Amino acid sequence: MKTIILDLLQQGHRASAAFVQALDETERAAIGTPQLWSAKDHLAHMTFCLHQNLIQKVTAIREQQEVPPREASVDQMNARVFAQHQLRPWSEIHATFEDVYADLIQLAERLSEADLMDSHRFSAITEGRPLYTAFVGNGYGHLQEHLAQYYSDRKDLSRAILLHEECANRILQTALPEWVKGAFLYNLACFYAQFNQLEQAAARLQEAVTFAPDLKELSKSDPDLVALRDHSA
Repeated sequence: MKTIILDLLQQGHRASAAFVQALDETERAAIGTPQLWSAKDHLAHMTFCLHQNLIQKVTAIREQQEVPPREASVDQMNARVFAQHQLRPWSEIHATFEDVYADLIQLAERLSEADLMDSHRFSAITEGRPLYTAFVGNGYGHLQEHLAQYYSDRKDLSRAILLHEECANRILQTALPEWVKGAFLYNLACFYAQFNQLEQAAARLQEAVTFAPDLKELSKSDPDLVALRDHSA
């Protein structure tokens, strides 16, 4: 598992580097709005999430310190982080992101296989699942979702699709449990459904349910899949 996590984090870092390289100076300097985040906003958000919700909490547990409490409201947290970093220059935002992502990789390197598989000691972070799921979800998948969102918000659906597909396919190529693979495919199906790509959504949902049958029940009421359900009715 440790080898898988380190590989995913390295791939995540390469994806973020490619994203940054593709931005021109105007895109890097752009100031976003609460409705349309800029590239800076997405990197600042990920920097906060990786540091506060993963690195800081895992470190606290390992050092037997008090774990910072969960935010009362994710929306309020996002709004606060956005406001705090909205006007900071690109160079600072990017440098801080790079430092925190390097810290994340170093933390994963220090963890043992037993740490990553532990579902009790780190339950304040993972809610009863093994610790590795936080690295797969927050450290890798969450970042890919934000890079894709930057493009989908700007109607560049082809780039957004490419990022989502590459993310899911990397997970499928690992030896992660089938339910994890199912979760990533399910998220991909939801993405397609939200953009009315219903054939792709149906195909990915069927794959997801094959890996994780419990997702079938969730799909019956998930608001992200309403277009697919209406189409199938």
